Amino acid sequence: MKIFLSVAMSAIIACASIFSCTLTAFAENAETEDVTIDCSSAEACNNWSQSITVDQATFNATRLTKDSEIIVTFKSEEINEKAGNKYNAELIFQSWDNTTTPAAQDGAVWAKIAPVKFDDSSATYDFESIATAYGTDDFSQVYNIIIGATDRAKITVTGITVTNCKTKTYAEKEEKDSKGTNPIIIVIAVIAGIAIAVVVIVIIMNKKSSEAFDVSTGKFVDKKNLFDEPKNDEDEKK
Repeated sequence: MKIFLSVAMSAIIACASIFSCTLTAFAENAETEDVTIDCSSAEACNNWSQSITVDQATFNATRLTKDSEIIVTFKSEEINEKAGNKYNAELIFQSWDNTTTPAAQDGAVWAKIAPVKFDDSSATYDFESIATAYGTDDFSQVYNIIIGATDRAKITVTGITVTNCKTKTYAEKEEKDSKGTNPIIIVIAVIAGIAIAVVVIVIIMNKKSSEAFDVSTGKFVDKKNLFDEPKNDEDEKK
């Protein structure tokens, strides 16, 4: 019995190790890359108007990771040093069908994000600032990413780079997995099944270890009763 229990525990530990490796592999598969967005359609804008709109088909915001930054370069003209804002460009996350963030008003979101680093030709926006302004880090309903001008200058966007974002292939795989059966859930179910099987076998083995097969009756009987029978027969003979 001790040997059996030892083997059973080894099996459970092995399964747990497989589960741990699965989690690690799942995390390591989340490969990242920097993405450059075409800005050839950008227009000159000023006073809170927009230079370029990047729709969800061009870049899906769900590809952002906690290490992502959106780096925007632009040409500035007619700079007003006395303007209320110190930066020339603002980032906007837009959704018109959003129920996942408190920033939504009548189901729509127009989240304006200030840069964490900026000068008169570039601005950098980090993941934390974006999530804070948008109200959540669930960007599945972000339909447009927009770069607009503040009241400080007239700008024309010349480049947008998104750093450390999930590769498109991985992002699509992640979305597909979320709609289907999660492989981690399958592993957990397998381990639970093995654990239950081990418990059942232990119970059966414990039961069988206290019984013996009586050839005369063709049944399992308690060993104590089996050993007591000869004594009773001898007593009867006496």
